[in-house]
Amino acid sequence: MNLTFINIMVLIRKQLQRYLNEEFKTKNLKSSEIFLMQILYRDGEKSQIEISRIFECDKSHVHRIVNKLIDKNLIEYSDDNKLSKNLKLKLTDEGKIFSTKIDSVIKQWHNKLLQGIEPDELKIARNVMKKLLKNANTLKETEFKNA
Repeated sequence: MNLTFINIMVLIRKQLQRYLNEEFKTKNLKSSEIFLMQILYRDGEKSQIEISRIFECDKSHVHRIVNKLIDKNLIEYSDDNKLSKNLKLKLTDEGKIFSTKIDSVIKQWHNKLLQGIEPDELKIARNVMKKLLKNANTLKETEFKNA
């Protein structure tokens, strides 16, 4: 099979999603819910608009994920004023505890993923990935300007 670099990156992300879905199936959590929780765990309170920018997806998709996590008592609004457009979301106490487990599982996966990769190889790969991301962002900005 002749895979391009982009195909390989996509397949690695899909493998992470499958891994997380399997690890947390007893909690009935999907990878998109896990990624949203990790944003709140890592960065603190965020609005749905901020999360949709981080995910680079539409607000309705984020809204569906948020509602699922609220129903599971893993996140909540930081304020009762639900009329505010920029209402912040935060992890519940249960969500905080669960997020530490998620963080640990992701770190374990990364460690397994990086087995056999030398530090200098990893440094080169990280630099290449940063350049790819920078180029992708430049392309995205160019597309928006030309639209």
